[in-house]
Amino acid sequence: MLEENKKSMEDFALERVKPEDRKGWVSLAAVQTGLFICVPSLLLGAILSASMPLWQALAAGIIGYLLTILISFFLGMQGADLGIPSAVITCSTFGTKGARILISSLLAISMIGWFGINCNVCGDAFSNLMKIATGLEIPVTISSIIWGVIMLLSAVFGMNALKKLDSVSIPLLVIIMVLGTVMAFRKFGSGGLSVEVEQSMTMIQGIGLSFSFTAVAAVTCSDITRFQKSRKETIKSTFWGILPAAIFTLVLGILMTKVANDYDISSVLATVGLPFLGIIVLILATWTTNSLNAYSAGLDVVMTFNLPDNKRKLATLVTGLVGIVLAVLGILGHIESFLSLLSYVFSAMGGVMMADYWIVGKGKPESWHRVEGFNWTGIISTVIAIAIAAFVVKVDYSGLLWGLIVYLVVEKFIPSKSRELDGTVE
Repeated sequence: MLEENKKSMEDFALERVKPEDRKGWVSLAAVQTGLFICVPSLLLGAILSASMPLWQALAAGIIGYLLTILISFFLGMQGADLGIPSAVITCSTFGTKGARILISSLLAISMIGWFGINCNVCGDAFSNLMKIATGLEIPVTISSIIWGVIMLLSAVFGMNALKKLDSVSIPLLVIIMVLGTVMAFRKFGSGGLSVEVEQSMTMIQGIGLSFSFTAVAAVTCSDITRFQKSRKETIKSTFWGILPAAIFTLVLGILMTKVANDYDISSVLATVGLPFLGIIVLILATWTTNSLNAYSAGLDVVMTFNLPDNKRKLATLVTGLVGIVLAVLGILGHIESFLSLLSYVFSAMGGVMMADYWIVGKGKPESWHRVEGFNWTGIISTVIAIAIAAFVVKVDYSGLLWGLIVYLVVEKFIPSKSRELDGTVE
């Protein structure tokens, strides 16, 4: 019976996770770790280390990740309280129509975009590594399509498949990455660590860049934490799932860039004579992250188009295919603009959602309920917070604070319908 319930939960997207289907914090921490051990995380370290002194780069990256963890704590605990994904949680803050038409569509677009970017990264690197290792020239487009389809299939099978994938791949990834770092130092030495860098990015900008890489993951963390058993386990899985992996890949990205002049650990492994290990680490690092992107995108599409709840697998499949098309069209070339937009929008959205549940709703699960139609209090507050962050303060992640403050002010004049407590959790 338990196995049937688990299978059913993989089929259904938006229903509340039953107590018997909740999972231990260690297994879900592994899923979150898989989200952060990836090539884009290495890229972050490379960009920061090329734009500011070593210790500033490290500090900016860690502070940005701590902001992600802070948001994930609160929104993640809400997900564990209610047992529902981010797409459904927003039905209180923004109303059922606002959540479906505005919020879930934005979340779906962002996740599809990330899926396409990772397919692009994987396809390009795989083609290069295969040429180095075997002399075989594979078009980047073909590589992107092949690996995009493979990563998509694990997302279609759902959270149980992702958990199994991460339990095997994460330990292997850590071992290979450490090995690659040691060999890079042996080949290139440590002289690159002392090379001075002309600062082209401020600390505030560096923190913003770090946060922008993970802003969507923070706002959608309840897609994972809805399977947690308690708030305490959510905090443990979030902290231990994110911070060690985030710092690990950040440091590797910085070291690879400084020592080998190449942030990509898979490429460095090829350079030091281990191209096949490079291929393995590239595939696993991208796979663990990108499958979760497609999984979350599928949940948001079910919500956006008001699909029957048992169409989660089909929705995931379609969104992944769209992401693969974007990869073929070269979405990677627009990553900076894409990240900037995500950071402004989702930091403000996260602040508003936190204020709605934890301050207005006093953090009580029994007070949460769907608001029919549009909850204009949440929508107006988010728009104002984005405007302040983008055009007045001009610091993207400040939207988190402005979203929280503006919502509490607007709510005094336009009382949120989420205050109309009915004592139920739908």
